[in-house]
Amino acid sequence: MSQKTVLIVGAGIAGASTAWHLSQLGGHRIILLEMEDAPDRHSTGRNAAILRTAMPDPILHGLARESLDFYQTPPLGFSDQSLFEPVGLFLAATAESSEDFLGWTGNPDCQTGAQRVPPSQLYERIPQLAPGIEAAVYLPDEGVFDVAEIHHSFLKGAARNGVEIRYNSRVESLIVENEQLIGLNVGAKFLEADSILIAAGAWASQIANTINLPMPLTPYRRHIFVTNPLKDVQKDWPVVWIAGAEYYFRPESGGLLLSGCDQQAVLPEAGEVSNDEAVSLAAEKTERWLPSFADAEAPFYWAGMRTFAPDHRFVVGPDPRLGGLHWVAGLGGHGITCAPAVGNLAAEWIATGWSQHSQAATLAPGRFPAEPCAR
Repeated sequence: MSQKTVLIVGAGIAGASTAWHLSQLGGHRIILLEMEDAPDRHSTGRNAAILRTAMPDPILHGLARESLDFYQTPPLGFSDQSLFEPVGLFLAATAESSEDFLGWTGNPDCQTGAQRVPPSQLYERIPQLAPGIEAAVYLPDEGVFDVAEIHHSFLKGAARNGVEIRYNSRVESLIVENEQLIGLNVGAKFLEADSILIAAGAWASQIANTINLPMPLTPYRRHIFVTNPLKDVQKDWPVVWIAGAEYYFRPESGGLLLSGCDQQAVLPEAGEVSNDEAVSLAAEKTERWLPSFADAEAPFYWAGMRTFAPDHRFVVGPDPRLGGLHWVAGLGGHGITCAPAVGNLAAEWIATGWSQHSQAATLAPGRFPAEPCAR
């Protein structure tokens, strides 16, 4: 029996994880297509590398915990080094946000291993933090990812398993024949396929729109800043994330990596273009919460995109409107955190046509009422 061909569009963390998991199952010819000259040009290479599994949505928390199990004990040969550093994570809240914050952080379905602590414990660790924290929880086993090692381990493992990775391969259009997806065009070249997985981040919806199959996905731009080295920053500080204020920071290269958590809906083409309003917002929040660092220079900053479905849950699985079309999209900034679970789920759908995962139906594209358009 000849192998079925699967084309995966996008070599970021979602596409890389799915390619690795699918190649572990065997029985498929897999081609991973990336429009750029390297796999980390967009969201995967532009994130804050923060390991945070605690989330208000219990479904996403469950996927994050599944993935953390993978990262803690990766399969033999996946990587020869640690995939994350458990420096600890403080989640904190202002008075205005503390009731909701304590509600979800106290729910065992939304966090694992969180310890409610007095705010004074956070201030002992970060004495430069300004007053205003009314509630705090500590997650000692969370911290900072080695994103590059995780991403490239998926890619290298997939390649060892026979996955062909093609860079500079921008998908121009999907091709449908007799209500069945039969392949796609990369430039002027047609590639035939039995299944196609769209894992193209902010560009995912645009690719499906080439055959008039809308998926309600919206990219949002967010900025991250890295300051110059600061003598009062300790390299063993934990990650700190302040809910309500929507501000986070952690040590990086002798200084701080931080974000004011700006969020602006954008077209993908504009999603990595920085703007002055985001710079001002981050400066204002730094002055509020870390006033002794307010004058710190941040020569390194960038914009990246987080793509969301309307319900802020992932879109994973087969599209019921068109045979052969699959999705891994709308990961909303949780791509690294949830990549192993999401890639495994997507691979299972492609390989078997169904999934036994408890959240498969919840995440499936068919939950959206979009109707197929004339093609």
